[in-house]
Amino acid sequence: MIKTITFDFGGVLYRYDGEKFLQLLASRSDKSPELLREKMSGSSLDRAHFKGEVGAEELLEILRGRIGLDMTKEELAEAYAEIVEPNEDMFALVRALKDDYNLQLYSDTPKLLYEHVMVNMPVFDLFSAKTLSFEVGELKDSPEGYREVIEKSGHAPGEIIFIDDREEVAAKAKELGINGIRFTDMENLVEQLENYGVKLDGKLEFTGGKA
Repeated sequence: MIKTITFDFGGVLYRYDGEKFLQLLASRSDKSPELLREKMSGSSLDRAHFKGEVGAEELLEILRGRIGLDMTKEELAEAYAEIVEPNEDMFALVRALKDDYNLQLYSDTPKLLYEHVMVNMPVFDLFSAKTLSFEVGELKDSPEGYREVIEKSGHAPGEIIFIDDREEVAAKAKELGINGIRFTDMENLVEQLENYGVKLDGKLEFTGGKA
């Protein structure tokens, strides 16, 4: 029986526009978005920032030297807020589940994004626990965060669902016995939840939003 349902942030609770982020950085640097993508996406610096090893101010100082980035910490926080969009259908799902299931949040996120965007989610207080990469010190390609999700839930891995927009992440969750679901759209997600025995009892109404 499912007892805990855990949600990812970017790509699930909020839509995330990585290309727009690169364009915002490029507009404040001397490099093109294409070159920034090549230098930053999945780089050791990018990973270190999300793991909490490199803070926002240190990141900006490094990028000032590497790409001529001229941006303050406050402006970086504003950029993070500008590239995400709330998924209202997902919020409706969270609200529909809150009375019958323990809800958690698990996200690969830098501290600045968490403090300036995630904590302001309308459903933030409905999550009993938050597992965050900058606190764990590892990303979702490591088992550490999933172990923390299990521990915080107080439930067995088979009693937990984790919803993420990346197939490789859902697969990683399954390696630890968690029921990983890849989110593509709301109708498919609800169908998968029902296959796991999650009951919504007609409480959910879609607005039509997709990932």
